[in-house]
Amino acid sequence: MATNKKEISLTLDQMLDAVSHIDNGFALHAPDFSLLYVNDTARRHFPVFYRMLEEGQSLEDAMYNSARTTLEETPGFDIEKFDIGAFSSRLVEQVRNFGTIDVDTVEGHSIKATFSKMPDGSVLCISSDITDVRDHERELRHAKRTALAASQAKSEFLASMSHEIRTPLNGILGMAQALSHRELRSDEREMVNAILDCSKSLMTLLNDILDLSKIEAGKLEISPIAGDFRHKLQRTESFYRPKAEEKGLSLRVIVDKSVPSKLSFDPVRLRQCVDNLVSNALKFTHEGGVIVAATCEESDSPDMTRLKIHVSDTGIGMTEEQIENLFQNFHQADRSTTRNYGGTGLGLAISRKLARAMGGDICVVSKPGKGSVFTLTVDAGLVQTRPVSLVAAGGDDGAPSSSAQSNGYMNGKTALIVDDNHINRRVARLFVEPMGLNVLEADGGMEALHQLASKHVDIVLLDIHMPHMDGPTTLNHIRSSGKPWAGVPVVALTADAMAGDRERYISLGMCDYVSKPIDERQLMTVLRNCLSVDHCAAPSIDDGKADPEFYASKQQKMA
Repeated sequence: MATNKKEISLTLDQMLDAVSHIDNGFALHAPDFSLLYVNDTARRHFPVFYRMLEEGQSLEDAMYNSARTTLEETPGFDIEKFDIGAFSSRLVEQVRNFGTIDVDTVEGHSIKATFSKMPDGSVLCISSDITDVRDHERELRHAKRTALAASQAKSEFLASMSHEIRTPLNGILGMAQALSHRELRSDEREMVNAILDCSKSLMTLLNDILDLSKIEAGKLEISPIAGDFRHKLQRTESFYRPKAEEKGLSLRVIVDKSVPSKLSFDPVRLRQCVDNLVSNALKFTHEGGVIVAATCEESDSPDMTRLKIHVSDTGIGMTEEQIENLFQNFHQADRSTTRNYGGTGLGLAISRKLARAMGGDICVVSKPGKGSVFTLTVDAGLVQTRPVSLVAAGGDDGAPSSSAQSNGYMNGKTALIVDDNHINRRVARLFVEPMGLNVLEADGGMEALHQLASKHVDIVLLDIHMPHMDGPTTLNHIRSSGKPWAGVPVVALTADAMAGDRERYISLGMCDYVSKPIDERQLMTVLRNCLSVDHCAAPSIDDGKADPEFYASKQQKMA
């Protein structure tokens, strides 16, 4: 049935009436942007703009006057310092290009208007009040800034607390390690060992909290280097065998012949994962023993291999329910675990995160009363593939066991220990002197410079945080002194242990970095390397190789 003209006219009136009451602004412009129709909502959004278009003003004039009126009525806005013409011209350009504009009204509302070209050449404008959206965006931005500030504050707090805790720990661990080398009665040695064990447990807790903070902040980096994987794994057996024997347990480390010796991996993080699994296995095993078995398989990349390290024990085992929560932060198998065995429940959670950062994972199968098998997988780079027969790893851990092994590098050389804390100086002296080094001390940067100027020094152990003249400033004076000792090896000896600290100090011109509490073996290794390898020191002034730009670049970094 045909529709008559009256019905069409009524339908159009109804449509326009409906459009006039919608929440969005609706306006129809001719091709020259003169106004054909505008609803009440659009008038409320842009009252001056549409009034002037209705009066016959051009798009440019209507936009200019609308912008000027809005800005003049905005409280606190200095219109004399604002180029209204340029502002309104940019808006007009966006409109003529059929774009979208976002503007604020006198009432404080945010309005978004989109201009679209119609098939007949007319222009449709749809506007909406997005004040709530803008307010929400501002709230999100504020929340983000607050969260970032809180994260920064947490990082600064952890760095500060780490430094403050490590400083007294350095004294406790250092003195205890020094005592352990002396002739002691059995009861005295037992007390010293208790101090060492408790201090190391506290150190583990501190490191776990710092690692978790680094991981959550996305600042923990994996740093693979070429190394002897077999040798690193062998050290696990020599390190943990005394603990196993103390509990009457067996401990074996087996490396399959398919595993290459030379691989590219992060030795620190890989050992952290293995140590956590082995120490847990020994902790929860009372009869039988622990076996660590390493295998490998092809990786998706031709220059990589997938390492698998299985740690199996005959311990107490776990239920499926306990396994489900095992890798959560601060979570252990059940409440009795903490009471009976101690620990924070962070070790496995951090180890899994580290494993995943190295391209692998940690999984476990277990039965109550039967034991558990943890499997650590990581991706490692192929450096040199050499078949080796199946071996039971064991023997020396590769670290110097006595100062006699280092005498060739250190006997007769002089170390300058710079630290404002006399206990820290005492601890460093107790470690350094048995290595065959002569020791000088300085309680600050100025005293260190005087010592360098008046005495021969082969290496400097430099604290970072000191009053009056801190470590980086002292290093700056050394490197830019123009004196024969400008290139002396300098080792950062500091309680700073956050992500990037080592790299930061080496970039300043340090030879190496040792964190407090001082580990005797690590210190010995660093001293041996710095005293036996020339490339770690800056060019000295009197060797004919000094480069002023070298010292200038370091000075800029330290500024």
